[in-house]
Amino acid sequence: MTNNFGRKSIGQRLKTIFLSRPRKYGQLGETKFEIQQTRTLLRSVLQNSSDIIFVADLNGFLVSFNRGGEEVLGYEWQEIAGKPVSALAQDPEAFHKLFELSDQDGRAAATDFPFLHKTGQDVYCDISLANLKNADNQSIGTVGICRDVTSRKSLQEDLIRIDRLAEMGRIAAGVAHEINNPLAVINEAAGWGSVVTADAEGIKQEDKEELEKIFKDIVEQTKRCRSRTKQVLGFARDSEPTKKQFDIHELIRETVEFLDPELKYKQIDIVYEFADGPLILKSDPKQLEQVFVNLLTNAIYAIKEKGEGRGTIKLETSLSESEAQIQVSDSGTGMSEEVQKKIFDLFYTTKPRGKGTGLGLAICGNIIKKLSGEMRCRSLQGQGTTFSIRIPLG
Repeated sequence: MTNNFGRKSIGQRLKTIFLSRPRKYGQLGETKFEIQQTRTLLRSVLQNSSDIIFVADLNGFLVSFNRGGEEVLGYEWQEIAGKPVSALAQDPEAFHKLFELSDQDGRAAATDFPFLHKTGQDVYCDISLANLKNADNQSIGTVGICRDVTSRKSLQEDLIRIDRLAEMGRIAAGVAHEINNPLAVINEAAGWGSVVTADAEGIKQEDKEELEKIFKDIVEQTKRCRSRTKQVLGFARDSEPTKKQFDIHELIRETVEFLDPELKYKQIDIVYEFADGPLILKSDPKQLEQVFVNLLTNAIYAIKEKGEGRGTIKLETSLSESEAQIQVSDSGTGMSEEVQKKIFDLFYTTKPRGKGTGLGLAICGNIIKKLSGEMRCRSLQGQGTTFSIRIPLG
């Protein structure tokens, strides 16, 4: 069976679609009606396309811009009507060269070309430009079709970063494994030194106590280093959490003590509002310590960025029948609603280049999820931020 549209011209196809009424207007009326319906169809296609579709005159000034372009770049037609198309590009000169190439060759194309959203953000597009000609084969302008590929480009960049991080993880795991051996030797030497000091004769008691304290500190610090290398190895191998019982209050205080030099330097007060007595959890203390270090470090940074003298970090705990809730609040810069939606996204950071990787909160969120918990954030710009963590008791 032959398709009715098989060998018909475009005009005949449109005629079949639109001319369902009886032919009582004559051939001229029918032709006008067909032209009108064709224009309506083309206008509908152009306006409802999700791609940017524009028409520019011979000088590169916009004479048409579709709804898809408005949505992708954030401009309304009234704002950019009559303006040069190059004004929408991140690099107007590069776009102008592309436009000239289209004039010379009849068409031009570019991939991952950066436009600027009304808000100033980059919007990457695959561009196709083509000459428009009249019935006398004279150029009358240029039509451009631009497809937004920002999300695709972002995904490609994320995959490159992930591959790089995977390689760094393998290297870090190897380094951590190699470090463990000398750490074991240092730990044994410090233990032996402590025993020798305790049995030594002819040493003043105060000197002996000082030496014993030094050896004890060495042992404690090697234990800390071995704990960190174990964390690196565990992270690289994506191991499951190791659960044991501990007091979350004690863990938080130890974490704060670890960051105490930086807290004092930045003039930050720590306020504890803990539930009464010890709060015992059965979870992974090392992974939770990593979460608290990250949250406290971010809080310190936010208070420093605000730059209004002394700041405050408040640590709160509460207890329900089946879970513990920990809140870390700061008096720092706070975050907008738009930023809050993205903070747990991999590689998203508001810190300047070289200051942040966009990994901290993403990793923290993953840790809490592995521990069967939940992590939330609420913040007001200029007033501070609170992170809430809910963890099962066992």
